[in-house]
Amino acid sequence: MAKIVVALGGNALGNTPEEQREIVKKTAKGLVDIVAKGHKLVICHGNGPQVGMINLGFSLASKIDKTISQIPFPECVSMSQGYIAYHLQQALQ
Repeated sequence: MAKIVVALGGNALGNTPEEQREIVKKTAKGLVDIVAKGHKLVICHGNGPQVGMINLGFSLASKIDKTISQIPFPECVSMSQGYIAYHLQQALQ
């Protein structure tokens, strides 16, 4: 049994949430195979493009509707980590 680290680059996850879901579904099959063979698996991922999309979305929305706040960059990072992890969990199930 080996401990295997799989790193998914943010750019490799696609440019939209829809693309990301489809890419992660395909990736999950390989990840499940690794675990099925008895290996320990660590998954890490990038999130640069996803953070940028979230930040831009809130920035533009706050200019259109003053009741929508701009979100600080660290919170955008947290949001991207959450939805990437959610997509991975759903695909692995």
